[in-house]
Amino acid sequence: MRLSSPSAACRRTLLRSCDGRGTGQPQCRVAVDIVALTLNVPAGAILSRRRSEARVARARHVAMYLSHVVFQETLASVADAFGRDRTSVGYALARVEDERDDREFDRQLTLMEQLAQSCRRLSAPANELDDLETGR
Repeated sequence: MRLSSPSAACRRTLLRSCDGRGTGQPQCRVAVDIVALTLNVPAGAILSRRRSEARVARARHVAMYLSHVVFQETLASVADAFGRDRTSVGYALARVEDERDDREFDRQLTLMEQLAQSCRRLSAPANELDDLETGR
């Protein structure tokens, strides 16, 4: 999927997340919005505390994965943002890693990771930008 202006979309999401309408962890909300747009699953469904159909659960797992891997949120922080416990987040991360064997899924996930990384750069304090650029 190609977004017309990823940086503008990231900025809007970060502003919405930081003004009290997000999940409490702006990075988690950015991950949810990236996944919602890419996988065509409503953000509200991804954030729902109820059990969901498979495609929604998969989208939630991917959003948790991006929150932890790209935005480096702790398992506890991700669990809090998604209304789950830490072990559920660990399970989601393992499921996503296992699915990377599917080439099409891996391609989609790589694109979502790149977009999330761009959003992270936009929201990072100046002293973290050097670390992001060098991959540290």
